[in-house]
Amino acid sequence: MPDDGGLTAAEAAARSAVLSVTSYDVTLDLTGLPSGEHFESRSVVEFTYDGTGGPGLTWIDLVAERVDEVVLDGIPLDPDEVVRGDRLRLGPLGGTHRLDIRSRHRAGSGRGLSKSVDDGVYAWTQFQPFDARRAFACFDQPDLKATFAFQVRVPLDWHCVSNRRETEVAEDGDVAVWRFAPTPRLPTYATAVCAGPFHVARSERMAVFARRSLADALDANADELFDLSRRALALFEDAFGVAFDGDSYDHVFLPDQPGAMENHGCVTWNDQVLYRSEPTAEQRRRRALVLLHEMSHMWFGNLVTPQWWDGLWLSESFADWAALWAAAELGVLDRRWSVATALEKERAADADLLSSTHPVSRPIPDIAATEANFDAITYAKGAAVLRQLVSVVGEDAFFEGLRKYFAQHSGGNGNLPALLAAVQPFTPVALTTWSRLWLESSGINTLSLEDGVLVQDGVLRPHTISIGVYAGSPLAEVARVGLAVTEARTEVPLDGSGLLLLDDRDTTYAMLLPDAESIRTLVTSGAGLTDPVARFTARRTLRGLLLTGHLAAADIYTYVTASVPTEPDPIHLQALTNLAAEATIYADPAQRPALEHHLAAAITTVLDPSQPVLVEALADCAGTADHLALVDSLLASTDQPQPIRWRLLTRLVALGAADHDRINAEQTRDPDPDARWRAAAARAAIPTAAAKTTALDLLLTAPGIPAAELQTFGAALWHPRHDTDHAMSFLERLVPFAHTTDWFAAARVARYAFPATADLPFLDKVREVATAVPPVLSHPLHDQEETARRAATARGNQAMRPWSGWTVCS
Repeated sequence: MPDDGGLTAAEAAARSAVLSVTSYDVTLDLTGLPSGEHFESRSVVEFTYDGTGGPGLTWIDLVAERVDEVVLDGIPLDPDEVVRGDRLRLGPLGGTHRLDIRSRHRAGSGRGLSKSVDDGVYAWTQFQPFDARRAFACFDQPDLKATFAFQVRVPLDWHCVSNRRETEVAEDGDVAVWRFAPTPRLPTYATAVCAGPFHVARSERMAVFARRSLADALDANADELFDLSRRALALFEDAFGVAFDGDSYDHVFLPDQPGAMENHGCVTWNDQVLYRSEPTAEQRRRRALVLLHEMSHMWFGNLVTPQWWDGLWLSESFADWAALWAAAELGVLDRRWSVATALEKERAADADLLSSTHPVSRPIPDIAATEANFDAITYAKGAAVLRQLVSVVGEDAFFEGLRKYFAQHSGGNGNLPALLAAVQPFTPVALTTWSRLWLESSGINTLSLEDGVLVQDGVLRPHTISIGVYAGSPLAEVARVGLAVTEARTEVPLDGSGLLLLDDRDTTYAMLLPDAESIRTLVTSGAGLTDPVARFTARRTLRGLLLTGHLAAADIYTYVTASVPTEPDPIHLQALTNLAAEATIYADPAQRPALEHHLAAAITTVLDPSQPVLVEALADCAGTADHLALVDSLLASTDQPQPIRWRLLTRLVALGAADHDRINAEQTRDPDPDARWRAAAARAAIPTAAAKTTALDLLLTAPGIPAAELQTFGAALWHPRHDTDHAMSFLERLVPFAHTTDWFAAARVARYAFPATADLPFLDKVREVATAVPPVLSHPLHDQEETARRAATARGNQAMRPWSGWTVCS
């Protein structure tokens, strides 16, 4: 049965107006997956049709290769008569009904129920936003919640995990039948089944699962995952006033999961976060924030579910904000919010600078538009503005409102008006006005300091901002003023000279444009700021100035080179070195070797081989014979973690200092089951036409590169020191790749393996192609084209001027 497309908001509203769903009993037979691609499902649905008048018709969603049986209230229906594409027509209806549907499906690649092969076969589900219908018949929309009882048939040596603990595991010949207790009322997308010969670690009502080849990594990471999960559950239960309504809380780590998913009590992750060596501080921070984000969804999304996908932010923005709040409460962030919020604001601003920007809360007409809504606006910007709201309302009052919201809508659905109504009694702030300005309008303000006046452009929003005055050597605060900005122009009551650092307490969300003298001071002396939050704001400010064309790449290198030797915070140190790597894309190619040489020289003055951030940074900028020899010597050490060894080797390969033999030897040395993908990335970095052609073949021939490896592979393929002669071939093959896999796989390639240093004729062609493909692919293509064009324009501007050293305010 073909997949005929999506669901509109109007259709969903019409169906939920006449339909309520009580329960699903779902049987999945996965016994065919070890040797094939198919599985069977049986979905028994209890529902009520309470519409008055009209024909008493509706439909149930199902994407299957074959529908074997449809029985409504004991009466068999002819599948040929009721199946219409990906919908089964039902009627006439009235009152309570029981529907029984048996069907046959093909395992997907990241949508519905998927199959991964490693040391064995693993089956797992990913249903958000509209893919539960690919595994079993269901009313697949978020406001038709129900209970779900799963039964799963698998080989005897497999283990199953779902939203609830298993109640029974019985043998039926050479098959194991796993039965799970009914869930609380959930949306279809929050249900899950994972099965395979997993390695399992348990602790009280929690468990973690991974493929057997990662048993050692799972065991090494399990205690940290259990400890944070236990503490976070207790924190959220207390803060939200409602206990977690599951009988288990499990993490399932999978090789092909695109990221992480908040299935109720059964969170799925990409297993790259099961670190095979001691993680860096930044890796720990990122994993903890993801864990907290997904856990908060047990309340934001699962307990109270958005009515429709225009309320996606009610799940995702809140989950990002709740993760940051919880991380600070639990001591995951060393300093309250600081680094994490600066990075989140940068991610949000990147999306807000694009023409595809949109309000945090906006109408979503159909599922195709929903797919495009999973972006940094919905996640990071929403979290940033929520943090501002909490600071204005007050944390205690805000949590009182949230507790009221959860109590009123527990087990059901919520929307923006319901949330505002719950919080409003606890604050004098006019929340509908705040929502209109921050949630329901698009774009990011620029706050510019011009002759003693703070100028706000765009939609006039309320900003609470501090401006710090810093002077001396090193720079220290000598004065500060706090401003409530509501108009286009606000007088700044500051006298005297020095660095005027806008938003130095990190209290608003905006692009920041200081006066010219302050920018010059930030570039040349910003590394001397002693206050940590001021340093984070300085880096965020300079990065924004790079993106908006107010600074050249050389200015960024000046700042980073001076900052690296003195930065004490390892997470901020990594953000600094990442900024330099990003600035490389904006640099005139003729300048790149010199820029990277200056940074590599600064790194070597403080290089500690046991400090992974600096070793990784050297792997991004080493270029001279001496620095490449240092990279080689670090590789000769057996103390470097394997991921860093691959990064060092890839740099040598990219600059012609290592060959196939070195790559093959490293792959043999690496015990990681995913070592083949690190080796593939290293081979993609070989600076020859043949190597690039082979890499493109691997990238754009089904099944392609695993989602978690795309960014590393793409960075090696399109190395900044290499030309982009193969970029047009990449574009020509992308759409055929979508047809042989799916549009979602092609979209991931477009987003994470795009040739960021390509020239303007290529980008013109991208713009043309993007107008002729479905939105799921056109959206990332437009975004990447726009971002790359910004960098290409910057490179052209710099190439027009002779370069004789560091520039300032170019």
